[in-house]
Amino acid sequence: MFVLLPDPEGKPAGIVVSNRAGTQDLNQPYQAVRVERSDVAPSAPFTLGQAETRRLFGAALEVLPLPEVFFTLHFDQNTDILTAESQAQFSAILNAIRERRSTAITITGHTDTTGTAQANYQLGLRRAERVVGVLTAQGVDASKLLVSSHGDADLLVNTGRGVAEARNRRVEVIVR
Repeated sequence: MFVLLPDPEGKPAGIVVSNRAGTQDLNQPYQAVRVERSDVAPSAPFTLGQAETRRLFGAALEVLPLPEVFFTLHFDQNTDILTAESQAQFSAILNAIRERRSTAITITGHTDTTGTAQANYQLGLRRAERVVGVLTAQGVDASKLLVSSHGDADLLVNTGRGVAEARNRRVEVIVR
């Protein structure tokens, strides 16, 4: 049996269940199909319902990881100094890491376009490393951190060269 679970963020989702004998598309939460054998087409889709899904698959559902949590931290222009609002987010980041017993935390630095591409890459990396420093000082295991820089190559707000845009001066933290 295959059951389409709802997306944790409420986004549309779907799966295709296919074998040699046929295919069925599932595109509604708790829609299901049965597959008896590889030479028999999947059954017509039917709604299983949340309670029945929990009854049948409760043990497996209990071990599903929590959804990723995204944080965006901003920086002062041409520096690796966090804004006051961003400094205040660290308690929430640390809570998310603890709640998920996270073993993979992605930290990616970004810049606006005021410097050269190489200088912006280095600044983005310094910003990411600044966040790493704060997290490790609070007890986060550095081996769980995946650190990178996009510099000015992945702008949140598209601008021309040499444009100071505060929303582009950021580090994105993804807690898995």
